[in-house]
Amino acid sequence: MICPNCGSNMSDKRKRCERCGNDLTIYKKVLSASNIFYNDGLARVKVRDLSGAIISLRKSLELNKMNVNARNLLGLVYYEMGEMVAALSEWVISRHFKPEDNDAEEYIGKIQSNLTKLESLNQAIKRYNTALGLAKQGSDDLAIIQLKKVVSLNANFIRAYQLLALLLIKTGEKDKARKYLQKISRIDVTNTTTLKYLKEIEVAAAAKDLSSNPEAEKPSSSGAIMPISSYREDKPNIMAYINLVIGVVIGLAVAAFLIAPTIKKNMVSSGGDSGYTDTNYTAEQIEQKDKLITQLQTEKEQLEKDKKELQAQIDSLNSAEDKDVYAGLMEATQIYLAELAKPKNQQDLVAVADQLAGVDDTGFETDAAKQLYSELKAATYPKAAKTHYDEGHSLYSKGKYEDALVQLKQAMVFDPEDVDAVYFAARAYHRLDDKNNAAVYYNLVINDFPDSSRVADAKDYLKEVQE
Repeated sequence: MICPNCGSNMSDKRKRCERCGNDLTIYKKVLSASNIFYNDGLARVKVRDLSGAIISLRKSLELNKMNVNARNLLGLVYYEMGEMVAALSEWVISRHFKPEDNDAEEYIGKIQSNLTKLESLNQAIKRYNTALGLAKQGSDDLAIIQLKKVVSLNANFIRAYQLLALLLIKTGEKDKARKYLQKISRIDVTNTTTLKYLKEIEVAAAAKDLSSNPEAEKPSSSGAIMPISSYREDKPNIMAYINLVIGVVIGLAVAAFLIAPTIKKNMVSSGGDSGYTDTNYTAEQIEQKDKLITQLQTEKEQLEKDKKELQAQIDSLNSAEDKDVYAGLMEATQIYLAELAKPKNQQDLVAVADQLAGVDDTGFETDAAKQLYSELKAATYPKAAKTHYDEGHSLYSKGKYEDALVQLKQAMVFDPEDVDAVYFAARAYHRLDDKNNAAVYYNLVINDFPDSSRVADAKDYLKEVQE
């Protein structure tokens, strides 16, 4: 232990400094408390309670800013959450307090040695800041495009995922937002912002179910609270047909028991000389009834067995449908294969790209599905981007600026790096005298594509719309 007064090394068991005589009792309690908070933070990290770990580690550093272990662990937590700048800050401070034999040196070295990844993380931060500005200005669609690029550059950037989910909730795409939130909840299981957004989605879904089924709100006669079932798409009700068959069989049995004997008895009594007595007819009828009962009982048991088997199949189908996240991908694949069968000059890959754009790949669990999705994007997105851009530029040249914006924005979806699409979207807004949106897109050209030949013109036009 080092004396905080004179800086001399001494035994941890000493209550006073041997050199300056300073009382170390309180100082030792502070160090002990700092280590307790560090151990609590470490325990939370092991169960991926990263938000709780940050609180504990910060308290540890408040008590002892030179607790190198706590500072290094805090940097690792920030790194896991995608906060590269905060992580490097903690490691640099840690290295300052302990220049030698410090794990922070290794962490910094690994990041600096991979320049490609460092540049990727840097671009992710810049794009996040751009998306945040776009969201504040109300350009939600453009902010979503930027944020999707951010999370592809930094897969653990929790703040970017949260902002993306918030914008998706705002635009009504709650299912996609839920999948993004569930993904980052596996990184930080107790992040209050993530849990708050998930709760809002669930509350909104429950309210929607309640409004679509107002009868569910009425209490039952027994006073019990009935659960509100979630919406499920209507499917053919096989059980109705089975119940119908059983009802018909039971009806026939009732007719055999009650109606048929009466009719036959009347026929016998009216015939007079039919050759049968009432006693003989009754005995014969009883025998027939016994046979019919046995037959009906057998049929009923078989129907019950078939009913259980069909119900099991329905349940398995329902379960498969709930987990089927590949339907959109399969449909896009079928369209792509159908187009490949056509002559090359007749192939419409734009239709494949449009279908693929609606596929949410966050739920893909198999490498085969992810690879297929990537290959389809690589095969169709460039063609779709060029087609939409050419159509948008043609409409812009004809003065149809609103129609041009639709095509140009679609081109940006398929190729976010197409500076020409962004530039002409800005020009279209400028022509429509929508100066706010024009400024947004001009700034995108300037900030995201600084090496483009479009930057000089974008700066000049930006001055015009800001005057």
